[in-house]
Amino acid sequence: MAFVGRERELETLERLYATDMFQMPVVYGRRRVGKTSLIGKFVEGKPAVLFTARESSAKENLTALSRAVHEFVSADGARSLDTPAPVYATFGEVIDQVFSLAKTQRIIFVIDEYPYLAQSYRPLSSLLQEKIDQAKESSKLFLVLCGSSMSFMEHQVLGGKSPLYGRRTAQLKVEPFDVFDAKKLLEGVPAEDAVAWYGMVGGVPLYVEQHDRALTLEENIAENILRVDSFLFGEPESYLQQELRDPAMYNAVVQAIASGIGKPVEIADAAGIASAALANYLKNLMELGIVRKEQPVVGANRKKVRYRLADNLFRFWYRFVPRYLTPLQAGRANEVAHLIAQRHLSTYVGASFEGVCRQWLLRHMDGALVPHLVLDAGSWWGNDPALKEQAEIDIVAPCDDGTTIFAECKWRNKPTDVDVLETLEHRNTLVPAQKRSLYVFSKTFFTDACRKRAAETGATLVSLSDMGL
Repeated sequence: MAFVGRERELETLERLYATDMFQMPVVYGRRRVGKTSLIGKFVEGKPAVLFTARESSAKENLTALSRAVHEFVSADGARSLDTPAPVYATFGEVIDQVFSLAKTQRIIFVIDEYPYLAQSYRPLSSLLQEKIDQAKESSKLFLVLCGSSMSFMEHQVLGGKSPLYGRRTAQLKVEPFDVFDAKKLLEGVPAEDAVAWYGMVGGVPLYVEQHDRALTLEENIAENILRVDSFLFGEPESYLQQELRDPAMYNAVVQAIASGIGKPVEIADAAGIASAALANYLKNLMELGIVRKEQPVVGANRKKVRYRLADNLFRFWYRFVPRYLTPLQAGRANEVAHLIAQRHLSTYVGASFEGVCRQWLLRHMDGALVPHLVLDAGSWWGNDPALKEQAEIDIVAPCDDGTTIFAECKWRNKPTDVDVLETLEHRNTLVPAQKRSLYVFSKTFFTDACRKRAAETGATLVSLSDMGL
């Protein structure tokens, strides 16, 4: 897999490495997001002990860790490949050895999948805390703890009750790519197809790379998402099973949200879960990045809450697979993909396009195209008393200078007309703001009437071709 993006994370690691002092960055994020690739890129050309823990016994992990340390010590080739590596008697001894090696030279010590190691040997975090406190003042060790279990890393490594609390010198939560970095993995794919694919699989690099450039978008949907033996078809269920204890109940919650239900009481009812128990299910799904909580960004109705699927693969899978499961199991992936492409895809991608437009604003903020520092970016919904109806604005983004950005996003094949801008001109007045800046985003282009109106009012028009994808 080609390595792209992650410039900010690499810069942080390199800056810490240059200090030549003890450092302990914690790198975490959902599985398959690219943590190991990031660390691999960082350690290129640097002396490093690389160890990946297994979901196994303490003895097996100690043996593997001993081997990793011994291979580093014997990197000059003095040890024959068929000579077994010595096994340290305890984890304390092997950690002492690494700290000893780092007294006079800069050494990177990576423990990947740290939760597996800590769960196989419960005292490990306390042991590490003791060794760090004893040696950090004189050590050149660069210790990286990396893990995919979001709950474990946030609570058992970074949390206030962890023995390691206060020892980390940086924390890097590796997030899925935004559409702009995802597009770098889709070289040669038209922007329209890239946005659609991102809307279906999200920004996890391995998911993005399932796209086959030799196939059309519809064929990719059939072959690489909907075929029951494809990697992406099985991924949502696999992810829930690996990360959560009661996947069946979480599956019901996700299915309810995917159907368009957003209020907690209604989600609980649809999923068959007691309302009091729902909060914990939602909390865990939000920690995994599957679900997000939404509130109107500004205004008196901020107490309104709704839940949406934040992960695009989950959103696509649960939107279409349960509905068409019977024909998919009968081998009709091509027919279902054609139906989705013809009837549903434009509407489905429209919701994802709103997220793409928010990413564009954040990428360009405090520059010529967005001359403001955006403090937040979300949506707004509430009552329109003049028209006596519910109204919604796709993007509302308060900025540091008192300006609020209001934007509408249109993903449709025809040019965006002046009525979209006029609707935004009306709806933005429903939201309190000191100063206002209007944007309209469009998959295609804008009519002459829309461009004329924008020139008169100072609104900014941004087409997909303007977005640099």
